[in-house]
Amino acid sequence: MARKFRVLQIGGHDYGPHFEDDKNTDWDYLNPQIFSNYEDYKRAVKDTIYVHGQFNLIFVQTPFSEGLMETLEVASQPYTTYVDSQFWDDQFEAHPLVTQRIIRPLEYKDLNDLYEKLKSVTFSGQYGDKLSPKFCMVNPSFQGTADYVGNKALVLSGDFGEEMTPILSWQKHLFYDEGKVIQVWPEFTLSGNVEVEFVFRLISSGTAENIVEEFVVSHHDLATPLEIPRRTHDAYIVLSARAKGQGSFEMGAIHKRWSRLEMGQFILGGQRYADANRDEFIHYFNPGDMKPPLNVYFSGYRSAEGFEGYFMMNRFKAPFILIGDPRIEGGAFYLGSEEYESAIKQVIQDGLNRLGFAPDELILSGLSMGSFGALYYGAQLNPAGIVVGKPLINIGTVAENMPLLRPEDFGTALDVLLKNESGLKQEDIDRLNQKFWQKIEAADFSNTTFAISYMQHDDYDMHAFDMLLPILTRQHARVMSRGVPGRHNDDSPTITSWFVNFYNIILESRFGRVTQRAK
Repeated sequence: MARKFRVLQIGGHDYGPHFEDDKNTDWDYLNPQIFSNYEDYKRAVKDTIYVHGQFNLIFVQTPFSEGLMETLEVASQPYTTYVDSQFWDDQFEAHPLVTQRIIRPLEYKDLNDLYEKLKSVTFSGQYGDKLSPKFCMVNPSFQGTADYVGNKALVLSGDFGEEMTPILSWQKHLFYDEGKVIQVWPEFTLSGNVEVEFVFRLISSGTAENIVEEFVVSHHDLATPLEIPRRTHDAYIVLSARAKGQGSFEMGAIHKRWSRLEMGQFILGGQRYADANRDEFIHYFNPGDMKPPLNVYFSGYRSAEGFEGYFMMNRFKAPFILIGDPRIEGGAFYLGSEEYESAIKQVIQDGLNRLGFAPDELILSGLSMGSFGALYYGAQLNPAGIVVGKPLINIGTVAENMPLLRPEDFGTALDVLLKNESGLKQEDIDRLNQKFWQKIEAADFSNTTFAISYMQHDDYDMHAFDMLLPILTRQHARVMSRGVPGRHNDDSPTITSWFVNFYNIILESRFGRVTQRAK
């Protein structure tokens, strides 16, 4: 049974009746006026949490008071608390808990707008998927060229005409989920004077005769994702594209996500970044207990879009950042344009600045694809620790190994090779590999502790650990390692166990944190 989304409303008129028909939301209302003192107030909240669990969202409609803030200290978690903008003032702004729990004002136009916002964001979990460009169908009358670049993109080049003309349709549809605001983000690039508009049709029963709604969006208006408002019925989103002008139109994946409006990307507090090529990464900052270090976790390969590792990182109690790569099929190893890679480093630096931490009060980490991000950016940031499991570092070699060692398995490596080097030849393979090793060779790891758990018979990147160890030794890095028998995906639970164990060792030895392992 799906977990319910739990809301606590403090003050104001009880909005619970508006959610009576929502079986996935539990609404608790607390009227501060019925309590004789704030201790009773806090006790009521504690008792509710003890019986039913933590609240996913707290909505405050009462003036600032120390008693209220003491209650929020008990009940709130980062990003979960919003104060009605009518009650937001300098006292809220200046309170340290607002910084630690990232409490924010909620703006709305009127009551209907407020109800709509609350109903749109009160759902458990996260969801995102995508339509691959391999499902694109080109208009047969198009006289130009059409070439697939792996799973990355379909590239159309030529004369698209002087008027907007249908050019693409999709064999598959996106699903429009009842009760959700649906966010749509198409990946595309244009050259020459080509202009494109996308048509999104909501169809109730999958036939053209039942078009419920239609959205026509120019590429100029897609600097941010399209958000299709919440509706009370399921539907299909049927896609097509029109184009005009001369040049090229490169069409990548079309991403669909459950939106939380201005409250966050995927989860409350989640954020996204897109560069000039519309390449994305997602990131989430949690201040934890605001004590060093800042732990950064790079997500592994995942075809389902969203954040990975939240509960694992949250258990360390320290501040953390989650970073995910939703490109291609399940990630593109955090490689991209100079703008893209600089933005990842800036997100990490912003986290350190926000906390007032020194540059080396930092641990970077990741599993499998995420290990590449941790090592690649770790070589540029000189953290106190780098914790990785099942390291993949020679991405060109991973792609090269596919035909003979892993037929039809992890074709993403070929897409990453194509995306970064525009070819599949040996020189392209070597050049992509060297992109990693150049960063590693130039790094200063003399103050960095490495913790590496690896598969002894890894069939993706067989020599990753053996190639990495001599360089780390030469650079006087401290290295802890653990080899586990098997191929890349044979024993993920053991790798994850060592990953967490190594994390705890570094947290204790380098930062004096008493960990669960040590208790």
